[in-house]
Amino acid sequence: MRLTPEASKGRYLALALLLVVVLIVYLLGVHWWFVAPHLDYASQMSDLREQQLKFRETTAQRPQIETQLAEVSTFEKNNLAFLTDADANSAFSSLTQKLTQVVTMRAADATRCSISSKQPINLAQEELYLRVIAQVRMRCDMETFAHIVYDLENSNPYLFVDQLAIFKQAGGNVGAFAGSAGGKPTVAGAALDIRFNLSGYLRQPGKKPEVKPQGGGKRSE
Repeated sequence: MRLTPEASKGRYLALALLLVVVLIVYLLGVHWWFVAPHLDYASQMSDLREQQLKFRETTAQRPQIETQLAEVSTFEKNNLAFLTDADANSAFSSLTQKLTQVVTMRAADATRCSISSKQPINLAQEELYLRVIAQVRMRCDMETFAHIVYDLENSNPYLFVDQLAIFKQAGGNVGAFAGSAGGKPTVAGAALDIRFNLSGYLRQPGKKPEVKPQGGGKRSE
């Protein structure tokens, strides 16, 4: 029995509608309730397996990591770059003691080079480690002072000379200039008024910048 064109179109339309209904039923009744959760579980299981594998690899490297940590710890303990004092006050004493020792060694004649004053200063600046600073004033000739700075900056723990200012004292006229300790003296053997900061670092956290409150001013009525 041959179907008419109208009947054939009706059959195709019915099949299409049936497929749409089956697809909707699958999406609403099967996929979102059964298939999608299982796919999500499978993805999570895959991620967990990868994490487990990474943890196993890390665990296998534990002896090597512990050895490296021990080496770093030993290096830090033997690191002579830092001041070994417990606090800033004792570190300041160590700085000035070191300076006195170097001056005594380099200038046997106290009239040629001597320390006029030394005092601690506190700079409000952010640094990784706690910096201890001694503000020093000396009366010394340039040649001797150059040797003193060399000894200070090439010793352990690491010390730093900065904020250097040198004042020439000759004939009552005082002229000020700044320069490096390695420069040549203006007058050979002449005593100079020298001021600088001598600093070192403690193995302690440095200062954090202060955060000033905004809008703290009084409002005029």
